[in-house]
Amino acid sequence: MSWIERTTKKRIKELDEHPELNSNDFEQKGNKMMKDIKFYVILILAAALVLALWYDWNHPEINIFPFHFPILV
Repeated sequence: MSWIERTTKKRIKELDEHPELNSNDFEQKGNKMMKDIKFYVILILAAALVLALWYDWNHPEINIFPFHFPILV
């Protein structure tokens, strides 16, 4: 028996034991989770940018963005 047949039989056995892995609900849950993760990552990056700009605005002696935002300096 080749490794392809063993792997295929193992995968079929897993799908028989857990039929939810082969349903559309499982795929939709995964897609929703990835969308949520992307949203929170973007939210955290935006918050970090706002905090960095606020710090740069209130502490002009420390230039975090020296050339990117010359209007703030």
